[in-house]
Amino acid sequence: MTIRKVQLGAPSLTGKDCNDLVAETFADAKYPLNVLVQNHMPRDVVFPEAKGLFLRHVANPKESKASVVIDSHDLFQRLASSIEQVAELNGYELALTISEAVAASSGPTKTDAATGGTEGAAKLSDGLNAEQIKELLKEKGIKFASNAKKDELAALLDAAPAETENTTGTANTGGTEGTGAAGAGENA
Repeated sequence: MTIRKVQLGAPSLTGKDCNDLVAETFADAKYPLNVLVQNHMPRDVVFPEAKGLFLRHVANPKESKASVVIDSHDLFQRLASSIEQVAELNGYELALTISEAVAASSGPTKTDAATGGTEGAAKLSDGLNAEQIKELLKEKGIKFASNAKKDELAALLDAAPAETENTTGTANTGGTEGTGAAGAGENA
C-alpha cells in the first residue's frame, strides 16, 4: 500500500479540478479516513467539512499541518470544493496537500474504547510499512537514520509531538480568522 497524496489549488492555474483529483486519488478509500493536511497558503484557513479543521498560514510550520479524520467521500468532495474556491479566489496554485495518514480501521478504536482508552489511542504507525513511516517522519520534520529499522521508525513517529493529532480538538478555538469556507476572498 502506498500513501495516497493530492495537491489542491486553483484549477485555472493548475488545469486540474480539485474534486476530480480527490475522486481519482481516493477512489477506493475506506471511510472514515485519516489524513494529513498541509496548508501552503499565506493565510489561516478553516474548513468545517473536516470537523472544524483550522490551519495556520504556511509560515507557521507547527500549526500549518494537521491530522484529521474525514468521515465520508461526500465530505471529502465538499472539502475539495471549499479548497478549490479559496484557491481560485486568491490565485493560489498550491493551496493544500492532503495525504493518507493511516488506513482506517474500526478494530483498534472499539478495543481501546472497551479498555477505557480513547479513539486517539491507536498508534499513528499502525498498519504502515517502513517507507510510509519514513515519509510521515519527513513531513513532520523528524530526522532519522537512513538504516533505521521499522520498529525504530514507528517508535519515533508514535512519540512525535501531538500537535498534529490534537489539532482537531484545538481547531474550534482558532479565533476569528476567516469564516465559512476559510474566509474566502478576504485579504489577510
